[in-house]
Amino acid sequence: MNTHRLKRWAMAAALAAALPAGASAATAGGAPEIVGYYPGWKSDAFPVTAANVDAGRLTMALYAFLDVCWNGTHGNPEPSVNYVAPCQDAAGDAQAANGALVFRDAAKDGANLRALVAMKRRHPAFKVVVSVGGWDWSNQFSNVADSAGARASFVASSVKLMRRFGLDGVDIDWEYPTEAGVPCVAGAVCARPSDKRNFIALARELRAAFDAAGRQDRKHYSITIAAGGNANYVNDGAAGGGWIAELAQSLDWINIMAYDYHMPWEKRSGHHAALLADPADPVAADGFYAAGSVQRYLRAGVAADKLVMGVPFYGYGWKGCPPGAAGDGQYQDCDGGAAGGVDGGNAYGFGHLLKLGYLTAGHEGGQGFKRHWNGAAKAPYLYRAADGVWISYEDPASLGEKASYVRAQRLRGAMFWELSADGGQQMLRALSAAMRK
Repeated sequence: MNTHRLKRWAMAAALAAALPAGASAATAGGAPEIVGYYPGWKSDAFPVTAANVDAGRLTMALYAFLDVCWNGTHGNPEPSVNYVAPCQDAAGDAQAANGALVFRDAAKDGANLRALVAMKRRHPAFKVVVSVGGWDWSNQFSNVADSAGARASFVASSVKLMRRFGLDGVDIDWEYPTEAGVPCVAGAVCARPSDKRNFIALARELRAAFDAAGRQDRKHYSITIAAGGNANYVNDGAAGGGWIAELAQSLDWINIMAYDYHMPWEKRSGHHAALLADPADPVAADGFYAAGSVQRYLRAGVAADKLVMGVPFYGYGWKGCPPGAAGDGQYQDCDGGAAGGVDGGNAYGFGHLLKLGYLTAGHEGGQGFKRHWNGAAKAPYLYRAADGVWISYEDPASLGEKASYVRAQRLRGAMFWELSADGGQQMLRALSAAMRK
């Protein structure tokens, strides 16, 4: 019997049992969180392996996505999603109640979670958390949070799921309370003025159940959320004063989605994940940059150590962008999104840029592209004058700037979307090194 291992386990268990609500072992150790989303629906092409998921550099993997059951089905019938399927209960129950957590594919999702949890044997500090919802599957959160019975089912299902797979917590990716991201189909309700107050109730009830389960299981179960970086999300509105700070009391931390500030549907080229404001940006005053989002949360009363800043491992492309006075296509009226990205769309993962040759191994421009750097925004971009393609993206240099900001602001850490967009784990290695300076 390994008595040293038993002593370490006993010390860790005692620490976890002593932690207050909303705390985690990382708080006591002071190490920054490095949190990455794993896209479960891509597991056939991007399986859970050490080559794809570096559990030694990650502190937490967020498994995306689980959904909630409603009237026997899950998914979203809205035409842009067009996916509805019978509920496959994630907690192992024969029938999923309204609000219960469900898998897309019980066999694949279960196997992926077990493979992620198995990595904890070599990396005991690594946490595995399920993320519920996401852009496509946020359409039933309003119904669940509005019903005391459905909230109870969500909570009970979450506790059972933690114990069934040996998981470490739940991440709620509700996009968005009071303002649905994906439009609702006729006759359905996807958002209510009471959503933010109901979200507080759901988080509070989940926190109480997780704390009780944690005392029994001698471990800490975390609750995080993925949250919008814009003013509409943080502002109180119908929720009353200080809603986000009140919600944060039940959370370990908030993952701020500090990206997608500019996308090709706008036509004008712009940085989708700038760190700082660029006075030359025509909409800089709107605060569409990462530091602006972080400061919104701080002003709203959320503590810095409950904020994790999101960074993208991908970018967006515009086409038909004139060079402009500077000759670099920046802040120009373009012809929409540039096809050729992942799955033929206008989103370009960092690894995809390398594969296409748009970025060289040394992270300079290739295939006719020139790499530029916006010193005010702390953001890289690519421009090819021959066809006017302009790409806003993240790279190791911009990650370094963001890591410095996270450290200077004493934030909890950094989150990224998502693992499969990386190129040979170059971005994760860069982020990990920069965060741990």
